[in-house]
Amino acid sequence: MDERPFADPEYEQHALSLFQLHLSAEEFAARFAHEFVLFNFHRFRYRTLGMTEWVDHLAAFLCAGDLSGRLRAARLKYLTPEEIARVEAHERDPL
Repeated sequence: MDERPFADPEYEQHALSLFQLHLSAEEFAARFAHEFVLFNFHRFRYRTLGMTEWVDHLAAFLCAGDLSGRLRAARLKYLTPEEIARVEAHERDPL
């Protein structure tokens, strides 16, 4: 039984505004992980169908070992060379 609390409606709406649930968690990480400094969305359950599981998959991807290697592999799988270059430029100089 999942004993995490449900996110309050405002927090869930905020999370929905950030995440693109139509993408796999791996593709989302490839495209957007560089925009997150902290990730704590997995502390909650969500009422939106499938969102809790999707967030859990994303958290597992982001929190497992060798994140840089897994992100590189996911980017090669999902992104064009131009998209990879933009993401990597942002990682080097996020401002």
